[in-house]
Amino acid sequence: MLGTILVINFVGMILLPIIAGFYLARKFKLSWKLFLAGGLTFITSQVLHVPLVLALTSTFQSWGVIAYALVLGVLAGLFEETARYVLFKFILKKARTWNEGIYIGLGHGGTEAIIFGVLAALAFANMIMYRYVDLSTIPSIPPEQLELAKQQVEAYWSTPPYLAILGVVERIFAMCLHVSLSVMVMYGLVSRKHIWFWLAVTWHMVVDAAAVYLVQNISMIALEGIVGVFALVSLGIVFWLKPKFADLNAKALNQPDGTEQAMG
Repeated sequence: MLGTILVINFVGMILLPIIAGFYLARKFKLSWKLFLAGGLTFITSQVLHVPLVLALTSTFQSWGVIAYALVLGVLAGLFEETARYVLFKFILKKARTWNEGIYIGLGHGGTEAIIFGVLAALAFANMIMYRYVDLSTIPSIPPEQLELAKQQVEAYWSTPPYLAILGVVERIFAMCLHVSLSVMVMYGLVSRKHIWFWLAVTWHMVVDAAAVYLVQNISMIALEGIVGVFALVSLGIVFWLKPKFADLNAKALNQPDGTEQAMG
């Protein structure tokens, strides 16, 4: 039972973004290049982000839980939203519609989900092996860490089924967030209202900081419930901005130089 749920969990993380990508490509009549561009933007944003966090984690943690959560949230917002801004401003100069913002955001969040899914699949494969072999015979496990390794394997295979499926649920919520952030950053460029970039950074910070702080203080089910609320708010932002994009596009069509003005 648990093994099946664990498989559903990592397969879902890998396949759901791809299925959603196919669906939106057909619905919006958009190229997969936009999805891939969003994915590459996520990967690029982590090139400096991840090493910085790893190098300074001990320092951040010494500041206390709240400060640690806020710093992680700020860094995530700055690195990822800056990467999105660079993509929209200098690379995808013609991508300026609400549909494109959604699709690129799905590529960003979907790539993150796929990476997490692959890591979960590798962990599953390792835990299957560790479950049925004598851990003392594995050279990569030092003797002094043997007992800890046994505890980790036992804990993994004792995970309640309802917790084992939370990975894919969380990734769905995260994709909703990334779609909203991409639409916000794009709208800031299209409307020339740069406050939207900083609103995206702030929203990213709030969600990430809340998750980092709350994971240490409440149950996983409660945490995912709160993250689910964040996802609903993110979707609300996406649909709230849809008519605003339409208004800008209409204005652009009604004036000779409107295209340049709308593109920012």
